Amino acid sequence: MGSKAVRQIRGLFPRIRQWRHDSQMDARDHWFNEMDAAELPKISIVTPSYNQARFLETCIQSVLSQGYPRLEYIILDGGSSDDSVDIIKKHEADITFWRSRLDKGQSDAINEGFERSTGDLVAWLNADDFYLPGAFAMAGRTFSSRPEASFYFGNGWRVDETGNFKSPFFKKNHIYFNRNGLIYGLNYILQPSSFINRRVLFQVGLLDTGLRYGMDTDLWIRLSNLASPQPISGFLSASREYDDTKTAKGSFERVEELRQIASKYSGAPMTPGVLCYFLDTLYQSVGEREEIFDRNFQKSLRMFWAETARLLSKFGCSPEGFPVSGDPEKFRSK
Repeated sequence: MGSKAVRQIRGLFPRIRQWRHDSQMDARDHWFNEMDAAELPKISIVTPSYNQARFLETCIQSVLSQGYPRLEYIILDGGSSDDSVDIIKKHEADITFWRSRLDKGQSDAINEGFERSTGDLVAWLNADDFYLPGAFAMAGRTFSSRPEASFYFGNGWRVDETGNFKSPFFKKNHIYFNRNGLIYGLNYILQPSSFINRRVLFQVGLLDTGLRYGMDTDLWIRLSNLASPQPISGFLSASREYDDTKTAKGSFERVEELRQIASKYSGAPMTPGVLCYFLDTLYQSVGEREEIFDRNFQKSLRMFWAETARLLSKFGCSPEGFPVSGDPEKFRSK
């Protein structure tokens, strides 16, 4: 492992342990060492990538350094022109399959990886995100205790472009699933901290390649319709947030796609969650043109946004979009 990657990954532990679940994570980190490898669920990870060389080494190291005995790792590069292929080749002895060629985009590449996968659990990790130590052990253990769940999702850290911590995703590490909150509110599932039951995935179908921004939201809704998901009380990944991401650059095109997804499952042309996405995007846009939209207008917009966010409580969520409770027996992490 490169020294930079080691520093990035090891540097996560002091802050993670502030959340008082370090003993649980340490126990899960070594859980698979106590089991026969044949009894472990097989985990397949798919990484789609295109010209992400500056992040790819850390991403790959975060997968391989898990030390998980039954790991299948698939990397699908879209024909990068940077150093991505050289980075992949450096690790190809530990990679199950990789290719570099022009494809039809992120969802198409992920679906190809899912179709090649043979694991009990499958997940995709974008090249600019990375797993935290012990993530596979926690996911494998939870799958073993609840193999009927449709998918498994945990906490994670928001980090900036260089990997510096910003905040935890679930701020109090209270992780619940609320289907109505997902449909009528915001997407509170942290994608890189999610692992999917492959059996259920192939029952509901793979990612919708017609979607560019909300394919994960659509998938979580479809999966949860067939079987309840299972939260994991642990920090599994770090998600980079910076100006060049697809989410950050999506603007109103992203909002409209999310509106169509919400409308498909809610039957309503507009939901409080989509309106929050719209107002967030609008507020950022008008803030860049203060010569047109004065501060009084911006203040009124913030007030409308706050009133809209308050409606999320009708669906069991906080104004930030996170479920505030769940059935403690049905959704408790094992």
